[in-house]
Amino acid sequence: MGWFLSPHITELMKVARDCATTNYMLYWGGKKKLEKLVEDLEDIKRLLDPASTAFVKNQAKLEQLWRLKDDIHDIEEILDSFQVEIRNAEATSSSNLSKKKKIYDNKVMLMGKLVKVLKSVGETRKRARDLQRGAQQGAPCSILARRETGPNSVRDQKSFFGYQKEYAQLISLLQKQPDGNKVDIKVKLVIAIVGHAGMGKTELARQAFRTAEDKFDLGIWVHAYGKNTEFELLKEIWKSVAGHKPVGEMNVACLQRELRELLASKRCLLVLDDVWNHELAADEAERKHAWQALDLFTRCAQDGSRIVMTTRAKICSATFKADASIILDGIKDKEMTFLLNHTANGTTENSDHGVQERIEKQVSKLKGSPLAAVEIGEDLEQKTTSKEKCDIFDDIQSHLGTVYQQHLFTYQHLQPHLQRCFQFCSIFPYNWRFEPDKLCKMWMALGFVEEMTLSTGVSSMEDVTRGYFDDLVNRSLFQLEQSKGGGDKQARYVIHEQIHWMIRLASKKNCISISGDSTSVAKTSIPETVRHLSVASNCLDELRKKYPSSVLNKMRTLLVLKNDDDSKSSTVDKGILKLFKGVRVLDLTAATGLTHLPGTIHNLKHVRYLGLPSTMRNLCDEVTELFFLQTFSLDGKKQNTCRLQKFPKHMNKLVNMRHLDIDMECIANINGIGRMAKLQGPIEFKAIRSSEKEGHAVSELAGMDSLRGTLSIKGLDDVPSKEEAMKARLEQKSAVKVLKLEWGPPDPRRVNGGPADSDAVAVLEGLQPHRDLHELRITRYPGATSPSWLGVKMEKLTSLYLRNCRKLNALPVLGELPCLELLDVKELSCVETIDSDFCGAGTFLKLKKVVLDDMPGLLSWGDMPKLAFPELTEVSIVDCPRLSSLSGLELCAGPLSLRVKGCPHITPETLKAITGISNYKFH
Repeated sequence: MGWFLSPHITELMKVARDCATTNYMLYWGGKKKLEKLVEDLEDIKRLLDPASTAFVKNQAKLEQLWRLKDDIHDIEEILDSFQVEIRNAEATSSSNLSKKKKIYDNKVMLMGKLVKVLKSVGETRKRARDLQRGAQQGAPCSILARRETGPNSVRDQKSFFGYQKEYAQLISLLQKQPDGNKVDIKVKLVIAIVGHAGMGKTELARQAFRTAEDKFDLGIWVHAYGKNTEFELLKEIWKSVAGHKPVGEMNVACLQRELRELLASKRCLLVLDDVWNHELAADEAERKHAWQALDLFTRCAQDGSRIVMTTRAKICSATFKADASIILDGIKDKEMTFLLNHTANGTTENSDHGVQERIEKQVSKLKGSPLAAVEIGEDLEQKTTSKEKCDIFDDIQSHLGTVYQQHLFTYQHLQPHLQRCFQFCSIFPYNWRFEPDKLCKMWMALGFVEEMTLSTGVSSMEDVTRGYFDDLVNRSLFQLEQSKGGGDKQARYVIHEQIHWMIRLASKKNCISISGDSTSVAKTSIPETVRHLSVASNCLDELRKKYPSSVLNKMRTLLVLKNDDDSKSSTVDKGILKLFKGVRVLDLTAATGLTHLPGTIHNLKHVRYLGLPSTMRNLCDEVTELFFLQTFSLDGKKQNTCRLQKFPKHMNKLVNMRHLDIDMECIANINGIGRMAKLQGPIEFKAIRSSEKEGHAVSELAGMDSLRGTLSIKGLDDVPSKEEAMKARLEQKSAVKVLKLEWGPPDPRRVNGGPADSDAVAVLEGLQPHRDLHELRITRYPGATSPSWLGVKMEKLTSLYLRNCRKLNALPVLGELPCLELLDVKELSCVETIDSDFCGAGTFLKLKKVVLDDMPGLLSWGDMPKLAFPELTEVSIVDCPRLSSLSGLELCAGPLSLRVKGCPHITPETLKAITGISNYKFH
């Protein structure tokens, strides 16, 4: 629990310090009170850092932990209130007496609460000190001990079922190179077998070890768990190689010397079973320390030696620099049945047909886990009657204790911040398809990001939380869902059912999920310690009846789920929301019957993440009072089913907003968006003249340096000058990777139809982006020349799109862009030739694809320098009716695929000189 509270306390200290420096706190000793609070919080954090529930077994101590958590949450809510009141005070005019009186009254109330908090902090500190003593006196949890493994299974080796393809692959790698050729005696390979708990990694390694051992001079089996130093691993290798010789007083140097002699001139097979990431390592160097022992092995063992490692964590195979990985994700149901029966009675089929039929129907619930099949088989072996055996399958989960203990071991082995994040995932239903981006934003809203991580050079909370997610993937706790086709290409992840069941058991004091019909609430008890809740919408009313507001208003997450009957629209009664006053994450995306956000939303003053369904049409003005809101997400954005018509007028009051996950066109309608300085991308920005009312002055972008991803700026014909354009400070926005610059179509209502060409050239010059930009799109640019920054300063640019730039008289000089891979040009009417000037002083080192479309003035693609396009593989030329020469492609090395349409002067005869063409198509 200490690790649950640590990031919250760190953030509270920062907030309290910030509040103490404002004029709002000058009276009644407010500044000194907050400074005292910071000191107390710092003391509590210091005391809590060593504490963990793994060391606290006493029930009374555990209850102290939960009370301590409530104390910290109370302080957090009061400081939230201070921040809101400080903001209101700063925004209130000195002449508005009624508002000033309200601010004064609120200040009196908050000061009273602060005094009470300071009195209770003493008791909080005492609890923390008691818990620290308990942690220091406690012993490590016994589950973190691991049983040694060896090359011989406790079961007969003939009982190995499944993974025949993976077994053949492993044997092949032990005898061949990864490309399938015969063994090169000069090659040493590291082969990783990766999969989560119970997937049969050790058994597969055993089978291969016994089969291939005779092909090597020396077979070595090492149980690698917990061997986090070079000496520990060398010692285990020594014990396996020379078990009759004691290690005695040997140090690392002595072990190295002895092993060097034993391994010399021998082809060795080394199996490192049960390899784990060193989670407590201070840095990457310490994490890799133990594996320095492998350097000795690879240097001394004869060429053709092999290392096989089994691990639950992909990160370990990366640490080992594995040459090949074999992923185990479960065996087939038929093989599971064979294994289960063989464990139970020594044959592949049960003689009791009723039991056999039950096995075949229920075996899919074991999700391909060989360990689960063995465990159920062992239980069947102990039963004597058919009824007793069949009863096992009525509650199959309760018979998988060993499987769940193995998964629990993985969870308890995680670093605290990863435990915190993964535990939260238990409130989602089985088979939930997790979107990493959405989940990470919820973690941020709940304060799960370690503050000290942000100070080590990582650019943002988003980068940190995505790193957390990737770490969980690399430890086999999330699995990438296999693509099912369709338009939505976003990667989604799932949690294996057995892991999900384990994490629900591990987090039942903190997280709970209620689904099914309304009777589910009566059957479910919500402990007072629960803070994260998911519930089907048809259960909400019963929830309100059963639990008082004192329980519900402590929830920090409310996730509303679809009803079991998907055919009906789900909704949320407006009265229920105000009972959840403490929520930080409110996700109503499944409430598809909700079309208007109720005004009671303003009661949820602490909410940081708000998710709404695609059916939402109007937002009430009260949403602008959610001062701490970081993420506003509207479902249906990716499917273009969003029905939201407009935002409230004062949406820009939400100055803590980081993510607007809605249609970019909606974002473009937010007035004064520049006040939302923490906002990231993607966003669409409509430039306006100062005299117009709707849209944005480009100067609003000046302070929005947190922008990242995609930035689209439209209406650039309304930007009058280079000086005005430069106010956007695009060159400072290093995290913007895709920039779209768009001028409007000619407007007949204007006297001259649009800005002068020279004005457009100057404006584009002033919109110079950061040199780390990856993609640039320029549309309807009315200038005749390209900006000076495009040719040489865009070092990371990979894609360039030029659209409808009808007055541009030549393509930009792009040969000095070292990363450019795609050039897509359309509707450039005035370009007549593409020649060597196009390359400038360089060549297109990475350019792979060129598209020329609707260029009626283009006459020729002239000669180019030698090796101008070393990587070019695809060229598409469409509707260039005057184009007659492609000599610029003659020196292209190829293989080049050429597509030509609407170019009557380009014929197969024209292409004979282009030797690099592998295929071409004429339309």
